[in-house]
Amino acid sequence: MQQIFSRRNLRLFIIIFVITVLIFALGWFIFLRPPVTSLNKTAQTAGSSLQNITLNEFDANGKLLWEIQAKRAIYREDRKIADVEDVKGKFYRDGEPLMEATGNTGTIDQASKTISLEGNIRAIAVQEKINMKADRMVWKSKEDVLKATGNIQIDKPTDKLTMTGKELTAKPSINVYSIEKQVVVIAVEPPLEIKSEKVTWDAKRNRVFTDVPISAIQVKDKLQLTAKKGEWDIQKKEVTFTGDIKARDPKLDVDIEASQAVWNLEKKLVTLPVPFTGTSKSRGIVVKAQKGAAQVEKEQINLTGQVSASFSSTQGVVNADKLEWLIPTKMITADGNIVYQQPDKNLNVRGDRAVANLEKQTVTVTGSNVLSTLSP
Repeated sequence: MQQIFSRRNLRLFIIIFVITVLIFALGWFIFLRPPVTSLNKTAQTAGSSLQNITLNEFDANGKLLWEIQAKRAIYREDRKIADVEDVKGKFYRDGEPLMEATGNTGTIDQASKTISLEGNIRAIAVQEKINMKADRMVWKSKEDVLKATGNIQIDKPTDKLTMTGKELTAKPSINVYSIEKQVVVIAVEPPLEIKSEKVTWDAKRNRVFTDVPISAIQVKDKLQLTAKKGEWDIQKKEVTFTGDIKARDPKLDVDIEASQAVWNLEKKLVTLPVPFTGTSKSRGIVVKAQKGAAQVEKEQINLTGQVSASFSSTQGVVNADKLEWLIPTKMITADGNIVYQQPDKNLNVRGDRAVANLEKQTVTVTGSNVLSTLSP
């Protein structure tokens, strides 16, 4: 009987001991365990310092907004702001990777869902593989807006395209980037340089455009063009200029003025679909037409519709339906309803074709019933 009682006491003792240990363990886990490092919880005390941490933030739907790694962070609980150093970040939109960035220092604002980075910033837009550099960058995740200031540089290696400026406003989720102040756009192939005070790059649609004055130069041929606004279709290698256009080829000494021009960089062709004026001061020539085209490589200008060509050498004017100016040969050929007038000599000659020899300073008008060679 005593032996049975002792065994029961032993079992009871063991049960009580195990329960006691479990109670102590549970109490330690609840009340005494160290806090977990996470900016998503409010366990941090004001000004607490954290080392080598990863900070995550989620949107209202539980999707990842960002993942930030930092060697050091100081968390300000009262404002829900973390100051971080030596930062590496991955940014997301609707849970999908959007951008990766690094910087010397930064600030994470939980309340506004905003991240600011400063110093030696390097970033890449994941979708289009666009590289970015800046002195300071702010990402407002709620608005899907990225802003950067300082020495901005954006480049897309696959397109061999680089843009620089002082201020950037972008929507990385749709790959639209607007750069302002002292903007320079450089393309390697074909070699082109564009300057303006504001340029927008729609990377997904391969468009670069601006609604403010723009200048462009084809580096190889030195052909220069300015306008009030312009749009560059990167895939087509075509730039459309609008408003108060002035084009100059210093090599050929030809200036063109128009309200619209389309420059095909690959074909080296400038199309003028509206009335325009072409001038060569050294040759004493002014041509006008309703539309035309300038072939840069062939050094040729074609004019169509209500064409007029005036020559200072003969003080004469040729009116025609169309005209071809081959600059290297120093010849101008006009066709259709030719009227040649030379007021100082009271000349008025009509025909089917007129050929002007700029070197000899002569104009020859031919037709079914006329053959006239006029000289000063």
